Amino acid sequence: MFMELEMDRLTPEAILRDLGTTILPGNVQCYDTVGSTMDLAREWLSTHTEERGPLLITAEVQTSGRGRLGRRWEAPIGTALLTSLALRPSWLAPERGVTLVWMVAVALCEAIEAITTLQAALKWPNDVLLPVGASAPPAPDDDGGEPRVQPPGWAKTAGILLEVGLGKQGLNWAIIGCGVNVSAAPPPEVSRYPATSITAAAGAPVARLELLRAFLRRLDYWYSRLSTGDEAALFVAWRTRLLTLGQEVRVETPDGLVTGHAEDVDETGALIVRDDAGNLHVIATGDVGLT
Repeated sequence: MFMELEMDRLTPEAILRDLGTTILPGNVQCYDTVGSTMDLAREWLSTHTEERGPLLITAEVQTSGRGRLGRRWEAPIGTALLTSLALRPSWLAPERGVTLVWMVAVALCEAIEAITTLQAALKWPNDVLLPVGASAPPAPDDDGGEPRVQPPGWAKTAGILLEVGLGKQGLNWAIIGCGVNVSAAPPPEVSRYPATSITAAAGAPVARLELLRAFLRRLDYWYSRLSTGDEAALFVAWRTRLLTLGQEVRVETPDGLVTGHAEDVDETGALIVRDDAGNLHVIATGDVGLT
């Protein structure tokens, strides 16, 4: 086990070697144990100018890691990608900060698909999902032919967290945190939703370094397109992967519980849900579960 950890150890040199990206990351810092990579990124932004960024921070262990809605994020050493990316996208309007979440979500899906045979998908607003096998035993075909293979179930393998600093014209800064279960996942008793790791879903070992480098290449691609105003293509790529759409959902919102049919997302990324009475709810933030 020790030898495996050493071979897959994340270092700035290993991450950046012949990476081939054009914008990010400008700098990389790798730590063994930190409180939170998000906190380190915030401290770095407070003392460094735009010329020194963007910055990628990775950690083997987070003692105060957190996910969306303040939930704790913990992972055994060497089993996860725990990263924060610090940016200064001053060209991005404050209300369009959500596009950075789309960017990370799509890039991670594409990276997983580049190094495995898996198909990755998304649960609104910010979870990356992987198939975890048949949801039921094969059923006989209606005509008595070959059994029909049931569609897979899905489980969470990654979450994304965004923090931004608002300016008068655009974003002063943004920090995007991402935690990815690479070779281990939280047990069911501590996970709000079904969880898996990439290794478990793929049925084969996955190297964190290979995944991170693939992830950074796709991030660089989408960040370059976003910075030149091509938000429409990113929105389509994000929306296409949303498994939430077309499902019956329960959404815990700051204003209470909304249940109904998830019909679509609008251009702001808000989820559009039609309840049983036919009323439409446009939900900007919330926690989704299937009914």
